[in-house]
Amino acid sequence: MAEQYEAIIVGAGPAGLTAGLYLMRAGIGTLLCEKLLPGGTPLNTERIENYPGFPEGISGRELMERFAAQAEAFGLPIREFSEVQSVEHAEGRFIVRINNGEITADGLIVATGSEPVKMGIPGEDELTGRGVSYCATCDGMFFRDLEVAVIGGGDSAIEEALSLANIVKKVYVVHRRDSLRAQKILQERAFKNPRVEFLWNSRPVEIVGTAQVEGLIVEDTGTGQLSEVAVSGVFFYVGFQPNTNFIAEYVERDPPGYIITDDRCATRTPGLYAAGDVRKKSLRQISTAVGDGAVAAVSLERYILEKKG
Repeated sequence: MAEQYEAIIVGAGPAGLTAGLYLMRAGIGTLLCEKLLPGGTPLNTERIENYPGFPEGISGRELMERFAAQAEAFGLPIREFSEVQSVEHAEGRFIVRINNGEITADGLIVATGSEPVKMGIPGEDELTGRGVSYCATCDGMFFRDLEVAVIGGGDSAIEEALSLANIVKKVYVVHRRDSLRAQKILQERAFKNPRVEFLWNSRPVEIVGTAQVEGLIVEDTGTGQLSEVAVSGVFFYVGFQPNTNFIAEYVERDPPGYIITDDRCATRTPGLYAAGDVRKKSLRQISTAVGDGAVAAVSLERYILEKKG
């Protein structure tokens, strides 16, 4: 027989943990399912400087550990390594099938975030874990005193390039344009860092290596000329894609796949809400994910109370 709850949250990043905290404080019987460990994307950020309340900054891991500890202090059960396989909505209840069982609930909050986009160039899949990485915070120490490349020009790419510059001998930032999209303060730090070199108007076309990464072939976007950069690691930060396929039947999505909601974080299916990076919105930050989690939780609480009559 399936376990029964009033609310289920899928995803234990900032949005999911905030939603769980709010629902537990409201007395709503809730279960949070996370396919890996609590924390989400911020776990991979070495230092967070723009989250209010931490003027000296804080590591992403420590911040998320605090989020989880606070939610658990209010009794929120977090089921780790529980990946959702499918969702069904029938007779006013949600049936959530995970890899280790089946759960039902009156309401559901999807807070599954997004994952890095792969470029699909030769050598990327073959050398993943052998020099190709999507997380400098996780793997940077493996490249101490070596030369690496970071692909991308947004906040994540420049943050991780600066983080790597504290460890490695040199960081090549490969960007397809002649200017960055990252925040100005990050740009200024990167331009001043002697270990960071920019390869403008360039795109990666192949990763070279047999057992390990040995180099990166880049193409000049203006001339088409190819050149090889000798590096031992390649870190990709070219965008993210939302994890929404499992719920596609019950929500509207924009072309990239982000869930469309109203200002209450509600989807087109009654009792189903979306929060955090998985949702279509103009800014994806920890602070906006926290706001989404709070809004979604309060909206779901009211839905459940109205349903009870």
